Amino acid sequence: MNRRAITPLIGVVILVVITLLLASMFAVTTTELADFGSEREQVDYLTGLSSDGTQKGNYRSELIWARDSGADETTSHVVNYTIASGSDTAGNSLNSIVIEYPDGSADVGGVDARADIIIVGIDQDRDGDIDVDATNDVECCPPDDGVKTSNGENTLTVELSGNYNLNGGDALIVEFKNVENPGSGDYDVTVGINGDVTDDGTLEIEA
Repeated sequence: MNRRAITPLIGVVILVVITLLLASMFAVTTTELADFGSEREQVDYLTGLSSDGTQKGNYRSELIWARDSGADETTSHVVNYTIASGSDTAGNSLNSIVIEYPDGSADVGGVDARADIIIVGIDQDRDGDIDVDATNDVECCPPDDGVKTSNGENTLTVELSGNYNLNGGDALIVEFKNVENPGSGDYDVTVGINGDVTDDGTLEIEA
């Protein structure tokens, strides 16, 4: 009888072990999903204007803004993305930048070559000035270079060779020309770095 009792006991132990393993996997997956896209909450204290309320250096602190904010103008757009100290991409090389505008808004179809990327720079102390110029790391050359548009010309992808690293507290500044502004209004834009993290900002276009 003792031998017969062992078999159900082993079955129960196995079920408990499997349950614990599945619970652990779910917890890890949930944590990873929670980390993705949470950059803004982590960098609020790192962004913003200087203490006297003025613009810092040559680049404004907003996540994305237009050099000419007029409706339907063709202009340059600037991304200023701050890397959180606990970011999934902190300490890793810079490999890709993806800027996603809402459908039917800003048109990046004219940003179709490496020459349209004015700057990819790293502002290490977030003072609004570039400390490391990584523009030459944008993959080259046509017809399959590192500048691509998609989603009806509403998404711009910039791919790099990975020769420059991003660290927590860095601001990644990207400026690109030949963007057609949408009509006046506020537009939610998402910027992703390395496919690891994202941040959301508002593009303000005036009448």
